[in-house]
Parts: sequence; structure tokens; C-alpha cells
Amino acid sequence: MHAQPSGDVPYPKLFGDSAERVTIYLAPSGRQGALGTREDPISSFTPAIARMKELTSAMSGRVGCAFVFLSGRYRIGEPFIQVGNNYRVSGPAGTRTLELSFVGEGDVVLDASGIEVPNGQGVITTSASGIEIRNIRVVNSSQFGIRLGSVQNRSTNVLITNVKVDSTFSHGILIGDASSPLADTVALIDCRITNTNQMNVRGSTGQFGSALKLFGARDVNVVNCRIGRNWGEAVCINNSSRVRVRECRIYDNWAPGVYCDAGSDVVVSGCTFRSDKDTTVFPAGKRGMVGVLISTEAWTGSPTELRSGDIDIVNNVFINMAGCLDVWEGTMSFLQRQIIENVRFAHNTCIGMWTTKGNTSTAFVNLVYNSPFPTNRTIRGMLVANNIFSVDPSQVAPNRWVRMPAEAVPAFTYPSNYWSASVPGIASTFGNVIAPYLPLTEPASLLPESTPSIRGRAPRLPWLATDAGGRARYTDSTNAGAYEFVSPSSITGQGDHRGQIIQAVYGTSARVCAHDERMLVHVFALNGGVLTSETVEANECRIITWPVMQPVLLHVTSASVQVR
Repeated sequence: MHAQPSGDVPYPKLFGDSAERVTIYLAPSGRQGALGTREDPISSFTPAIARMKELTSAMSGRVGCAFVFLSGRYRIGEPFIQVGNNYRVSGPAGTRTLELSFVGEGDVVLDASGIEVPNGQGVITTSASGIEIRNIRVVNSSQFGIRLGSVQNRSTNVLITNVKVDSTFSHGILIGDASSPLADTVALIDCRITNTNQMNVRGSTGQFGSALKLFGARDVNVVNCRIGRNWGEAVCINNSSRVRVRECRIYDNWAPGVYCDAGSDVVVSGCTFRSDKDTTVFPAGKRGMVGVLISTEAWTGSPTELRSGDIDIVNNVFINMAGCLDVWEGTMSFLQRQIIENVRFAHNTCIGMWTTKGNTSTAFVNLVYNSPFPTNRTIRGMLVANNIFSVDPSQVAPNRWVRMPAEAVPAFTYPSNYWSASVPGIASTFGNVIAPYLPLTEPASLLPESTPSIRGRAPRLPWLATDAGGRARYTDSTNAGAYEFVSPSSITGQGDHRGQIIQAVYGTSARVCAHDERMLVHVFALNGGVLTSETVEANECRIITWPVMQPVLLHVTSASVQVR
């Protein structure tokens, strides 16, 4: 196997806890000259930061502090933009750095509808490190909702929990800056981002923005977030690395759910991607509501080589998407070399297919490259394994389920997928199974006890030890993704597993011949149960039987065998 994502990404380390922070309280009914206590709160950002400087004037070094917003709707008159003069402050005790957290108590809404947020900034733009942003809803921004860091001051170690961003003209949340080598170490947990990047529908010139934009970011966890009904990508991993998107619900976005744009060391796991065919709000989308799009966009002509790679997309459910895995050429200049490599799309369940008006790129696996295939484009190490792909073949013809230029075909292997119809060029090769009984539309429930038909099993991959919830595999405890055999097989993922064969067979028997050495044959039902196991001696042929006529998988282990 090629090198893949490098394990767990660290979570933020906060500077001080809530009890140790210097705290200023704000309230919608607060006053300008208030003390900033809970009993006498301040109304807006400028007097609040001025009061914070007063309270910390005798301190030096890093100072943990916080704005605590009391419950209510704030019709804010200014954004909070943390630049040098309200971040690093000089005083009698020396220089102090205000590490400022933003914490809401109760139902807190920061409504920016009455102001113009400066270009490229958020309602909150923070440069602090070791902080948290918690229990706040940011709405109606003329630019971003939240921005972490700037060119001058990189914001690192930031924990964002239970934050909602709704209705922005551009990005919902922006993390990182491509000019800085620092790791961001940011975690978004239980957040909601909706209706962002409205420049695509009410601006003079639309462009692709993102609900969550990672730009030159590193070490980012996105966990249990709901990101939907946005006018751009849900998550854009742009020139970023070491990103984990886990257990998120990504739905009804105008552009791809997760866009890996010159991204590396990325894991997308345990997520649900869904399109509800909302043609009223989203009548057209150039790139459609695909699940994961991998490409390399050159924002300038200076890079000579652009790469996306070491990406695992595992244990996800895709419902009625325009596609599950899209790969686009996407570079600005033919003088720039593009590399897309080491991508593993495995143990996912993909049911149904739908696209927006005018988009013809519908496919479970879809590649878009120039023709003829450019000589300075490289694609390799693409594994599509152990997935369930099911759609009504009368609605979407199987010859459109996997589409790519001929030059890219050798880059892909497809071991042990389940398809609801035969796909040209794949069929039952690589141990694939044609299983027309698979659900063609979304089941009423994704709970295992309610949808036994979706629990098709597929051989395990050694690098995938647990399911989406962290539970050990070989159980039916979750329905996120395709499932494994109760008894593990030996699929390694590259199609070159010498001496081991997975063969799909329909009937009640199969003739198996050993040649130079003894071999072991397991016969698996499609529900993962072992029907029989037999040993075939060297230079012997044997008829292996099982009790009921049905599709099975034969797992044969030997140094040199044939299945006939």
C-alpha cells in the first residue's frame, strides 16, 4: 500500500480555563461605559476591548481572557477584527498578548445585518491562540461569518463548539493562511453552517466560496457538524493538510460536499452526504452536488507542481448525490504539473443518484480531464474497494456509473464492490458482485434493524479497524458504509495479492483445482456467513458445494491456483 493519512490529528490545547480567564460580559441591553461585569455588561466590541485592556494593564506575557455574551440578539454596530493593536499590547508591566475567547450563555445571536463587514473579514476575526469560540450564532454577514488568523498573526489552537453560522455573502468560516507554515490545530465540533456564499445568487459576479474554507490550514478536525443548503462547497480543503472530517451531515449544497483542492493527508469518514432534489432553491449547479471532489486549482501561475493525495474516504453514506467520487483536472496552466495519487474510496454505501439541471457529470466515479490526456497530468494509486453502489439502472444507465478517460483506467482498481447492475469494464472482475436486490432508493431508515437489505458485507481492508462510531468491525452496530465478512479475507487493496483469489459465483457448486500446493477454500454468503470451508490437495480438483442456490464469494488461498 502507498503511504496514507498519518494517523490522528491533534486537538487544540487551550490557554487557561474559563475560571482563570479575565472576563468581560456583554449584553444587548448593555451600555457603553459599563464595568463589564455580569451585573453591568457592555454593549459592543470597542468598549469591551478597551475595558479588557484596562483590566489587564498590570499583566504581561500571554493573558487568557474572554468575552462572555449574555443571552439575546445583538444588533451589532461593528465587527470584531483583532489586529496588532488589540492583540499584543504594551503597558507598564511589558508586552501582553490577549488570548481572547468568545463564549455565549444561553441563546446568543450576533446579527450583522446593519453593518458592512470589511472585505475579507468576519463578524469575528481573531488572531488569538489557545482559545475557544462556543455557543454563538453569527448571522447576516456581508463578508465572512468567522475568520481565524491573518497574514500578520496566525491563530492556532482554537476550539469551536456549538457555533452556528447562517447567511453570509462569502465564506462561512475561514481557517488558515497559505503564507504561514504554522499548524492551525483547530477543531470544529457540533457546529452548523447554512446559507453561506450568497455571492453566487445575489452578487454581480459569482464565484465558488465555501461554508467551511481551509486555506493553507494544517491539523484540522471537523466532527459531528451539519453543513447544508450553502451556495458553494460545504468543506473546501484548499492547499491544506492533515484534515479529518468525521461523522458530519452534509446536505443540499450547490457545489461539492468535500472539495480536496491541492489537499493532502485527508480522511473523510462516517459522514452522510445527501441531496433532497430541491430544485426550487438549487435549480442549477455547475459542479453539481457531488460527494467528494479531488482536484488541483492553481490560484497563481507560480507553482510548478500541484498535488492532491493520501486521501481516505471511508465508511460514509451517499444518498441521491450527483456523484460520490469526482476527480477533476482543474489546473490553470498546462505548464504546471498536476499529480493526483493515493486515494482510497472504501466501505461506503452509495444509494440513488441525482443531479442539478444542466449538469451532465453524474456518475458514482467520474473523471474530467482534457482530451487528449495531457502529458503533464499524473493520476495513480486510486482504490475503489468494498463499497455498495446502487441506483435504478432504468433511471441512470450503468455505462454512466463510472466514467473516465481511457488513459486514467490503469490508475484504478475496484476490488470487492457490490453493484445493483453490471458496470461495463468492471462487471464481476476484481471480486465485484452484481447484486440486483440492493436498495435502489433511500431506505426508510438507516438503522441496521430497519434496513437488513443494506447490510451487504465486503472483505475487510487491513487499515480499516473500526466503524464510523469507533466500534470494532465485524458487527452490525452501525449502518454507515459497507460491511465486512465475519471471517476476514485477505484483500490488500492493490489487486496484486499473489496466491489469493476472490471469485463471485452463482449456483450450488464450483469446481476448484489446486496445482503445485495445497490450498484452502472458504465459501461466503453475501451476508458474510461462512457456508463451507474445504482443503484441496496439491494437483487435485474438487467440486465444492453449498446447500442453497445463491450468489456466493469464493475465497481461495494458495501460492498458485485457478478457479474454474
